[in-house]
Amino acid sequence: MPEVSIIMNVRNGAATLREAIDSVLAQTFAEWELVAWDDASTDETPAIVAACGDSRIRLFRSDRSSGLGAARNAAIAAARGTWLAFLDQDDLWVPDKLSSQLALAAPDTGLIYGRTVSFSEDRRERDYDHRHEFTDLPEGDIFEALFSDSCFVSMSSAMLRRSLVNALGAIPDEIETCPDYWLFLAVTANNPARAVQTVVCRYRVHPGSMSRQRARRVDEEMLWLLDQWQWRLPADLVAWRRRVLNTLLAFEDLRRPGHRWSGLARLWREGSLPYLLSRPAARAWRSVRRTVATPRWRLAAPQAGGRVTA
Repeated sequence: MPEVSIIMNVRNGAATLREAIDSVLAQTFAEWELVAWDDASTDETPAIVAACGDSRIRLFRSDRSSGLGAARNAAIAAARGTWLAFLDQDDLWVPDKLSSQLALAAPDTGLIYGRTVSFSEDRRERDYDHRHEFTDLPEGDIFEALFSDSCFVSMSSAMLRRSLVNALGAIPDEIETCPDYWLFLAVTANNPARAVQTVVCRYRVHPGSMSRQRARRVDEEMLWLLDQWQWRLPADLVAWRRRVLNTLLAFEDLRRPGHRWSGLARLWREGSLPYLLSRPAARAWRSVRRTVATPRWRLAAPQAGGRVTA
């Protein structure tokens, strides 16, 4: 049986899929299987997967699009490895991604992740996680930090122990766009995390990214998750995160014709105007800081943090 099952949920990924798979084939650790779950693609996705010609790659096809949560459930059910690793169709791994993470595995470890660099087609790069851009990534009990710092773990950097994921049962139907966040919370609620402090993957930013297309739905699901886990969290943290998420939802309404009055009402009753007004200054400060200080990911050794190319 493979040590690692790589879950790749794909829908119409022809433009970037081969590059993503090549970054798997380049791994220095070879005991893996790739579960490629095609969610009713209408492009050349199935042919691209089939053309790879590696017996470790298993292609599954769904006749209808089921949404990311259900597709994750289906792909996980087909996995056989001790660990579940995840790679989105437009992201890339560095060659020692799996080996460097498995070196941190311990019997009680539930999640292993690593530093991620986001990049755009014009080659602009920055740390995926701006909250830990100049510090070590959190380890140990990170459950509360996943709320206070939002979801700072990129799915394409994460590995989860499969036995723990199976024990959780299926991803809830309420979670359509951020099943990854649900998995991180559910696993780290009772199990420690480890982190590779160097770069393990690269997150592609482009207009078709789901995180851009469905930002409102993501915020709604994060609010739902906060409600589900509030009993495990400090009351002041719950109150603040609720205000932040409602502020983001109100801002989305303010940008939509016909919803602006409801957005203003939500911002007044449940959001935080000071938080909303502080965002441009916060983004400007992060930009300035990157020019005067060296982000942690740039300090990594070339073999860990260099570009991954096709």
